[in-house]
Amino acid sequence: MTETTSEASHGLLDKLGELLVRGPLYRRFTYEEKNCHFTNNQAEGHPRFSILPKELKMFCNDEKCSQETWWQTGSPAVHFGSSDRIEERRYTCKNCGKNYQYYNFIWQEGMFIKVGQWPPLSIAVLPELTKALGREDADLYKKALINANFNHGLGAVAYFRRVLENKVNALLDLIAEAAANEQVGAYDLKRIEDVKTSHRVEDKIEVASQLLPASLKPGGHNPLDKLYTLASAGLHGESDEECLDIFSEARFVFEYLFKNLTVSNEEAREYIKRMSSPPKQEP
Repeated sequence: MTETTSEASHGLLDKLGELLVRGPLYRRFTYEEKNCHFTNNQAEGHPRFSILPKELKMFCNDEKCSQETWWQTGSPAVHFGSSDRIEERRYTCKNCGKNYQYYNFIWQEGMFIKVGQWPPLSIAVLPELTKALGREDADLYKKALINANFNHGLGAVAYFRRVLENKVNALLDLIAEAAANEQVGAYDLKRIEDVKTSHRVEDKIEVASQLLPASLKPGGHNPLDKLYTLASAGLHGESDEECLDIFSEARFVFEYLFKNLTVSNEEAREYIKRMSSPPKQEP
């Protein structure tokens, strides 16, 4: 399978980080060179090289961590080799300093393939997301992750869409609470309640998209657009490869919204509770 981009150097770093942490094995990623690579003029033959992300963010299961942490490699530079030359890099959790993640890959100018990973790519659902989804939907979500890991894009989208159908009302409730905290009008809040009775996921996402707080639209980009694409994916002849792209984007948005809305709403509730409490009387 092949995936292509024409991003510049900083975009390439982001994409490589995503591929290392979440990407399936053996998927060929190709890109157009735009200030992505360098020449080592001090070495014999002036070899060409590029840079991996120095740090990656991923879950660490050490008892000291049990959350997403930053992992670091001491050797981000990679000199390009032949098509069968496999490189290895180790990333270490910066928080506990105990856990390691090894990646094996082939990197030529314009092409990158992850060919190995140890420990294996985790297909566990994040604890906070498991809590939000419930056991049944967390199991479906895990099946979507398993399908994506084996390059089965159609299967990943099918399972993910079922989770989205089951949990879109829960997502609407989180958005409604966040909107109420920003003091939107009663009419808009009623729109959310009304659309929850619809059988069309697309209608629900459209309303949610219109009322999503600006704080969850970094750079002015509305993340719910990616979920809208997921809701209709697989209905118009998309290939496994195209569905993998759709799943990857939608997964990021889904987890981003649930985590950030849950945290921000909890913080808002705590703030309101404290501000509403009567001041303590001096003895």
